[in-house]
Amino acid sequence: MLFLQHYPFFLLLISLDKLINCQMKINKIFITGGSQGIGGGFNWDKVIEIYNDKMNIPIKNRFDITYPALVGKHFNCEVIFEGEFGGSINRLINKTYEYIFNNNVIDTLFIIEIPPGWRDEFYSIELDRNVNMTIGNILSPDDETDVACGNDIKDLHKIHKDISNYFYKFVDYDKDRKKWMNGIMGLLSFFKLNNVKYILIDSGDFQTYLRLNNLNEGDYNFLWFDNGNAMNNWINDNNLTIKKETNGLSNDEHMGIKGHQLVAEKIIKYVEEN
Repeated sequence: MLFLQHYPFFLLLISLDKLINCQMKINKIFITGGSQGIGGGFNWDKVIEIYNDKMNIPIKNRFDITYPALVGKHFNCEVIFEGEFGGSINRLINKTYEYIFNNNVIDTLFIIEIPPGWRDEFYSIELDRNVNMTIGNILSPDDETDVACGNDIKDLHKIHKDISNYFYKFVDYDKDRKKWMNGIMGLLSFFKLNNVKYILIDSGDFQTYLRLNNLNEGDYNFLWFDNGNAMNNWINDNNLTIKKETNGLSNDEHMGIKGHQLVAEKIIKYVEEN
């Protein structure tokens, strides 16, 4: 009889528990993709000097001003930075699976930042390491992408003839893009099957892929900007680049400090509402 008298109270406890558990809980953030999420642009000393000396904005560590770090600070959780300069979708997928298979990811939020344009990751036997290739460093071995990754500027000159020959003889951008989108679809299906928390910041390519294949965009956790705009377009449309933020003192087209803050606010709101 005592149990029956208090039965509604137990139902209330169960309901409250379900309400709490349905909210997104995170204790780690994993960010992968291109260079926006790792503070691209702020890796250059000359950019840091402009902010420190000309704008009186002290920056000691570029990662501190990034949107993943700001989200991590808000939720008091660790951030794992796995984006890279010139980072490709192939690299994104490989790094994400590698992390998942070696870590407990129950309360990890994955931020998947799909990079724009043609990019790929190649293992160079001569250099004995992976190289991130973009249109920029196909066109010129003096492109700074590989240097931004911390490598010797002479390295790309050693392999440029071979890799550019491969590109011009074997690469079809549309066919590559379709393969990459198939890979993203596989990764997101894995996420869904294993209840992995994620946010998708699309360049627009995956959305196009879904529409071409008559698939429902609502089945995926897109984070859009200004009513369906891709992040990179939104950055340019709203003058949020380092170049604009520094009034032309720097020519860098990566996202500036204000942009990182606004992206962080959107992600925080998304997490708190889901």
